Amino acid sequence: MLLPGAEALGMTHKQCLELLESAEDTLDFLTSSLTYLIYAESQQSRPNAALIAEWETLDQEVFDVQYSLPGSDVKVYRQVIETYGQRNRELRPVVDRYMTK
Repeated sequence: MLLPGAEALGMTHKQCLELLESAEDTLDFLTSSLTYLIYAESQQSRPNAALIAEWETLDQEVFDVQYSLPGSDVKVYRQVIETYGQRNRELRPVVDRYMTK
């Protein structure tokens, strides 16, 4: 199965699968990080409700993106990887800080 737009780019079936898996992995990793952060912050003696709400909003966004992806164009998958990969990189130091508490 080729993704819409893949044929014009000369992508193979294998490349399409790799793109799909990469997007899924990116979103899954972000969901895992957000779940951890929401839990860790909620366990603080004085949880930051605004921060938790921000992470919950992003988590809902990721959920919505995951379920809107099937059938999307190659460009959309690439944008998801870029956008949410960047969010993963931004949250990594935050996760690391919570893990050392």
